[in-house]
Amino acid sequence: MAHFEQPRQQEMARRDQLLRNRLLEAGIQQYVASGTESIYYLSGISYEPLERPFFLLLDAASGKRKLLVPQLEHAHLKQAWNIAEEDVHSYREYPAPAGQRWEDALIPLLCDRFAFDPATPLHHAEFMQSVGGRADDALDRIRMVKSPWEIAKLARAGHYAADGVNQLLRGVYDGVSVAEGYATGQQLLRRIIREEPDFDPLCTRVLLAPWPAPLSAQPHAIPQLSQRLKDGPHVVISVVRLDGYTAECERTFFTRAPTTAQRERFQLMGEARSLAMSMLRPGVACGEIDERVNDFLQDRSFGDWRLRLHRCGHGLGLGNHEAPWLAQGSADVLQAGMVVSIEPGIYLANEGGYRHSDTLAVTDEGWINLTGQAAVGLEALTIAAAKPAQRMKGYFIRKMVSA
Repeated sequence: MAHFEQPRQQEMARRDQLLRNRLLEAGIQQYVASGTESIYYLSGISYEPLERPFFLLLDAASGKRKLLVPQLEHAHLKQAWNIAEEDVHSYREYPAPAGQRWEDALIPLLCDRFAFDPATPLHHAEFMQSVGGRADDALDRIRMVKSPWEIAKLARAGHYAADGVNQLLRGVYDGVSVAEGYATGQQLLRRIIREEPDFDPLCTRVLLAPWPAPLSAQPHAIPQLSQRLKDGPHVVISVVRLDGYTAECERTFFTRAPTTAQRERFQLMGEARSLAMSMLRPGVACGEIDERVNDFLQDRSFGDWRLRLHRCGHGLGLGNHEAPWLAQGSADVLQAGMVVSIEPGIYLANEGGYRHSDTLAVTDEGWINLTGQAAVGLEALTIAAAKPAQRMKGYFIRKMVSA
């Protein structure tokens, strides 16, 4: 059985007890987790499943745990929290001959009344339904509210995400290429490797890049390395996953002096952001926050969903998109310990996008901003002329990419 430091031991025990209590209340005898985030949350182990499924089985009454893994991973998975070596089971391979498949190995481990997590891949879920299981979101409900230990993890990720924004902004200039922005992301990842003693490459990711106008009006498009930042509102996106926990920080910025109309839209986006943050406290319905922001922008001619594109925010944790959902139609209600993004946006196809995003933890009194050290105001986000050294560095990066 793996050794965990005492704070993490206590955290894993907390999750275990919460899940078991919820399962017993629902009359569920056994819970089967097979999503990578679900297994990481319950066991502390990181892995890459590829086509070979993994299963963690928890008995609600006794707390006894079992793992079913491909034989290839059998030794590695002995590191799982609170699972005895004899309770790590394995199957031969995928695919495998009849009698040696994961299905054949899983059936003897299942109880009569079992449930599985909704993150289970479709094929595996269909099989478990065929042998009497049902999907249950007990784990998702528990994951929505973070412990102080988890919030500290998210704050650390948020620190790097905000630093990444500031670092990228220090290096941009009128005409800078997207490739130079991506290079900044690699610098941030190297810094994380140096500074984090428990660096895990499977649980750490950095996405740091500028979305140049007008592509910034398509927040999920992928900018080309050769694109240059010139006129209009650009958006820097910084998403850092550290030790499994993800924070995001995004800022709208300019490399040329914004027009009067662009200034007004930047200010309007900031006012919508402030309105959403002012409502962030326990007991507030998540859908109400999005509705209020939508009404605010509607009154100023920017309420059309085709100009908004997305909800006001979403939860953050092991996933960079998870419940609670700050969106009209959501039934989620804020509680202390939830961690969410606030990111109301305005998008104009021929101009670009206006969006700041922060990662905020809901507290009993309101909220704390885990990415608050990133620049916010228009003056700080309007970049002055580049220094010769910046342009020279950019030249060599572009040459290296083209080579």
